[in-house]
Amino acid sequence: MTIKTFLGPGTDRPQELAAAKRACTTATGAPVRISVVVPARNCASTIEGVVAPVVEDLREAGAIDEVLVVDHDSTDDTARRAARVGARVVAFSSAGPTVRIPDSGKGSVMWKGVWASHGDIVVFVDGDHLRFDSSKVSRLVGPLLRDASLQHVRAFYDDYEGGRTTETMARPMLSLLHPELGGMRQPLSGEHATRRSALARLVFPAGWGTEFSILDQIARRYGAPAIGQVDLHYKEHVKGDWAHISLQAFELLYVALRTELRAQGRELPEHWGSVVMTPADQPGEVVRRPARTQELPPLVSLPDWPERERLRLTWPGASASATLPS
Repeated sequence: MTIKTFLGPGTDRPQELAAAKRACTTATGAPVRISVVVPARNCASTIEGVVAPVVEDLREAGAIDEVLVVDHDSTDDTARRAARVGARVVAFSSAGPTVRIPDSGKGSVMWKGVWASHGDIVVFVDGDHLRFDSSKVSRLVGPLLRDASLQHVRAFYDDYEGGRTTETMARPMLSLLHPELGGMRQPLSGEHATRRSALARLVFPAGWGTEFSILDQIARRYGAPAIGQVDLHYKEHVKGDWAHISLQAFELLYVALRTELRAQGRELPEHWGSVVMTPADQPGEVVRRPARTQELPPLVSLPDWPERERLRLTWPGASASATLPS
């Protein structure tokens, strides 16, 4: 099948997105609210360039309702810089439900970001973009406002020097497990928009397997027609080294195989390890790097979720200076 792909401008301008948003309501008849969530760790050099355009162009126009930065224990001034340009910042260590996450990674930050956000649609954007503009958020949200059958929209890019884990691991895994998603251009893109009701029903792997897992679970739960992709033209961001790529690929492989085995009603093999072994400087020696294989439960399964949703629905709206519950 062909993945729904959106190439045209659609809702690029803030006023166009704001008008499309006003025309939509939730199942209860309430106005649709949109949150942009930025997981960030030591992104002081880039975070303002990501947050400021979204705040100035989209939030001020009423096209989105909040920009939330989840600061993952940064040792630089990521949090201060994000707040300075209008983001609401929550600290990972204190945000969300009280759940112990000993091997936290990007997935656990995203999980807490869903909890802390207020939107009916949640847009994730990486915090390490070297060049960013607000139309990227607008393009991701537009298809969800126009097409009620969509649950998840992911970005792809015409101009992007990257995709090493995509080509060596994600695309082969999709070909094996989800050939119907073979048309996804960048299945591991960190830029995507999803309905909150869908995100709250997903298991979140704690580490790098999350981007693949979101696609995998939504395809299993809602079918490939519920997934779309949109052209964001370019991406320039900070790239990891090969040791980082190896760990990222391992965590993705672990998550993908675990989900497939569970779908078959099978347990994980007892001999499976959770350590990536790479050659050390001395011939024959290895470096052992623990992978993050923990996972976080669906938010809807938590006893505090109904109260969190009640508070969310009484949230008065976006304010750069407001103190809001996390």
